[in-house]
Amino acid sequence: MFKCIEAKDPELIKEIYKFRYQIACEEEGIFDKNNYPDEYESDEYDKYSLQYVFLNKKNTIVACVRLIYNSKIGYPTLNNLKLFNRKENSVLLHSRTAELSRIFIKKEYRSIKNTRQIIDLIKINTGKRMEEMNIVYSYGALERSFFRLLQIFKMPYRQIGPFQMYGRKMRAPCIMYTDELIELNKELFIEKVC
Repeated sequence: MFKCIEAKDPELIKEIYKFRYQIACEEEGIFDKNNYPDEYESDEYDKYSLQYVFLNKKNTIVACVRLIYNSKIGYPTLNNLKLFNRKENSVLLHSRTAELSRIFIKKEYRSIKNTRQIIDLIKINTGKRMEEMNIVYSYGALERSFFRLLQIFKMPYRQIGPFQMYGRKMRAPCIMYTDELIELNKELFIEKVC
């Protein structure tokens, strides 16, 4: 079993950035580790983000996700990927928009059972928060296999653009409506959030 914490303490947030570096730069090679000499993976969107961390029984970080919202610089998906319909860029970017990104799970916790538990906690905590903030939809830049996995785990992302190279991986821009997420996962929203 895992627990979720919405990180507010600067030291814990630094630990999340270190964890992200380990997964994104060292393990997966998504980003060039030479661009992160301090071994903390962080970017300009983090100041517009809520950071969530998932801990095991020993209080070791096993996963993380960030919820970018009310970003004055836009969202990574819209700023970096082409959409099927260019008009969507202007229509979809407003204060009721968010993006879930940096969903990283430590390699040894990527079994179906563990991943399902972590994804359920992501849905509960970010879904509830998006509902509280009146976020209508959230973006994500998803790899094909992760997109399929999230569909199985009832995170109803819809593809809104072609697969294209982003962060050294082929990803598609996707959108997920908050009300659909909650409707598909009613049983989870009875549980306690972070």
